[in-house]
Amino acid sequence: MSVVFQERDDVDLHALWRVAVGGERLRIGRRARARMAAVHRAFQDFVREDSGRYIYGLTTGYGPSAAKRQSPDESVARRRTGGIPFLGLSFGDGRLPEAVTRAMVFATVARHLDGHSALHPDRVARVAEMLDAPLPPVPAHGLSAPGEILPMFDLLGAREAEPGEGYQLHLANGAGFAAALGGLRAVAAARRTELTTRVLALSIEAMQAPLEHFHPDLAPLWGDRYEGEALASLWRLLRPRGERARRPFQAPVSYRIVPRVLGQARRAAAALEEVALAALRSSAANPTFLPAEGRRRARSASTGFYHDAQVPQALDQVAGSWVDLSSLAHRHAVKLHRGAASHLPDRLMPEGADMWSGASTTYLEFVPNDFLEEMRRLAQPTLLSAAEPGASLQDDISSTAFPAWRSELRVASLHDRVLAVLAAVASQALHVRGESVPAALRRFLAEIRAIFPPVTGRRRLGDDCERLAQAFGRCCDEGEATFSAGPVPKRSSR
Repeated sequence: MSVVFQERDDVDLHALWRVAVGGERLRIGRRARARMAAVHRAFQDFVREDSGRYIYGLTTGYGPSAAKRQSPDESVARRRTGGIPFLGLSFGDGRLPEAVTRAMVFATVARHLDGHSALHPDRVARVAEMLDAPLPPVPAHGLSAPGEILPMFDLLGAREAEPGEGYQLHLANGAGFAAALGGLRAVAAARRTELTTRVLALSIEAMQAPLEHFHPDLAPLWGDRYEGEALASLWRLLRPRGERARRPFQAPVSYRIVPRVLGQARRAAAALEEVALAALRSSAANPTFLPAEGRRRARSASTGFYHDAQVPQALDQVAGSWVDLSSLAHRHAVKLHRGAASHLPDRLMPEGADMWSGASTTYLEFVPNDFLEEMRRLAQPTLLSAAEPGASLQDDISSTAFPAWRSELRVASLHDRVLAVLAAVASQALHVRGESVPAALRRFLAEIRAIFPPVTGRRRLGDDCERLAQAFGRCCDEGEATFSAGPVPKRSSR
């Protein structure tokens, strides 16, 4: 199957996921090609009218050479003899995953749909056709620069050497990486938030926390959309079916505030979805060509479109939500092992067992400490650099998209490990208690126990936890159906 772009509204997170993760092809539809061709012709007329204009990258040099004008003959000769002078500069930490490079192609094609880059549609179509074959490898580190030219050069540089009318740097001189990664991480964030909700619901059941803490009647009183959604999601999982024994008094704070912390995670994921979708649908470049319209005369404008200022901050917010949720999950794991809090046997040891039998998850509660310390170090604001000594006359500040993405990716992976510990402990607590769970959680609990069975004797619990954490990650980041973490968004609802 293929995703076909006709209009800007065809660009959404569902289409991105189909192409990047699902491996589908990408094509430019007839209406989009006609629109791009019309703007391309208008741009050619614009250049012919006054070839002495400063048009960055076409009648001028690049970067610090932007002040130097070139004749049309010099410009054509440069395009024919090599185009981009620097390729393959980045290195470190292996290569970007295939889904990421496919998403970069998707985002690059999407931003040319309205024609403001003045590229011929055949040229953009050739970029879309890159997805029909293995893509060039792009290093996973050493990517920060003014804009996103370093990874885009690696991915698209060979295409820039082709002769043709239009801005020479337009394929690479944009924010395709931030838009692509923001979109993928937005889908992953929505799925990870739902998965976290299920794990916390299991813990709530194991603690037998009063359901009054999570009743949807609280939503109108709190007055927040995302906290209301969290309450509704928890209630669907916990809704009682008949009489079930529960404690008659309030649970610890780390249980009672679950809906509010989940609400913040939902807000962060929604904000990332909103800014990523806007970035994917944006129609701009550096420079941008604005054809004549009404009283507006045709003009070319240099812009800062290649710098995405919103996606990095949205990624920071998502990373922060994983830290907070992991802190709650860690507290839950500790409390479930304390009989005075959980009303379960201390250390979750079945009757007749002792600490030396190995029939317990005790001491698993210590493992998340290491993960949480690293998460807190990583989940710091990603800010523009205060100074850049030796910067060139033009390229004097770098994009923050790459460090923000790397941090959120790592924090999310560590969150999966903390979740795996709580899932294992909650499962063990329910096993020791000898009670079933609400119908909405039974399949989820069975899936967890297929990877981390109840502990009845000595075994390497860390190995099982790691397998569970990896399964959580594949579910959220690669769309595997295990754990039913939530659907891929078909369209933006924000």
